[in-house]
Amino acid sequence: MTELTGRERLLRLFRHEPADRIPVAPFIHVNYVKEFFGSHDVDWVARTPDVYRHFGFDIIHRNCSPDPIVFGPDGPDWKVETRVEERGRGSHTTTVIHTPEGDLCCTEALNWVYEYDSEAALQELPIKTEADFELFARYPPAYGELDASDIARAKAACGDDGIVAPWQQGAFNLLAFYYRKLDDLLVDAVLRPDFYARMMNYFLERYMAHSQQMIDAGADVLSYAGNIGNAKLVGPAFFKKYIWPYEKRFIDFIQRQGVHVLYHNCGYARNLIPTYPSLGLDAYESLTPPPYGDTILADAVAAFAGGTCLSGNIDQITLLREGTPAAIDAAVEQTLDTVRGKCPFILATTDYFNENTPHDHIHALAEAGRRHGAL
Repeated sequence: MTELTGRERLLRLFRHEPADRIPVAPFIHVNYVKEFFGSHDVDWVARTPDVYRHFGFDIIHRNCSPDPIVFGPDGPDWKVETRVEERGRGSHTTTVIHTPEGDLCCTEALNWVYEYDSEAALQELPIKTEADFELFARYPPAYGELDASDIARAKAACGDDGIVAPWQQGAFNLLAFYYRKLDDLLVDAVLRPDFYARMMNYFLERYMAHSQQMIDAGADVLSYAGNIGNAKLVGPAFFKKYIWPYEKRFIDFIQRQGVHVLYHNCGYARNLIPTYPSLGLDAYESLTPPPYGDTILADAVAAFAGGTCLSGNIDQITLLREGTPAAIDAAVEQTLDTVRGKCPFILATTDYFNENTPHDHIHALAEAGRRHGAL
């Protein structure tokens, strides 16, 4: 086969078609783009492909995801009031939603964990009772219009070298991340199944407007976050009964429009992997081995039976930061020998690069991928 462009190579694998070699496309997040250029002000949408090209990687550009419209927009009976309190480098945000029948409240903390990497998480979620959900079901206006212009900018920056894959939450992630405390949500599924189903269906239907706008903006792939309902939290029976139907509905909605789904679980997955193929996934990541996950690569290859493109398996936490180039090369060779000829595969890390990862180690990953990536 003649040499393909990075874009052609990756899209062929998402379509489960032959490619010229195994691509190497680790997850490079905004934090590493900032670190690479030494600036918080870098235009990460335009410059992410430059980082991939510097190391010789194929490009999966995810740093172009529009901010979701979690609580707004405002409407006649739905007023969103936000207060931000700066706390050193971080911040604490309080959001109060006013409705004719009462208020909803949530709080979010943003903390910096490295120089260029922050994490934001809701500490207080708005749906604390069934009555709170009734306010969501009754008063918000339609979802609203996203600013999805970064998707087009990312596509232009990638050119023929790669694909654009903005992030979105999966169906279960959506509720647990933004609206309902996780332990309450798990109890709802078992003890209040009608209430659970109403919430899942309502927010999924509403969030589909978010995904539709990313599709319309030109996304090649949607990076689909399914990591909250992982195998450390739920078993296969719970997943199949209470999570699978909503994920399947959402995935089918995306794929019917010709856009691929890359399902993301970066942690524990082993007990759920036999269930994942029935979702009809185009691709699955991150194949995280012990000690940070529990996936055995050969078992995952057998479970998906070549019907899904797999991606990941290289440890970016310890191996890539602290290992030697020889150890990185050996890990890449073992991974590719396990998958070669058995399934479509993208050599990648199990999550995004940590800061302070030596450049020579990243070069070693790229070189090992090219050296051992022949089909």
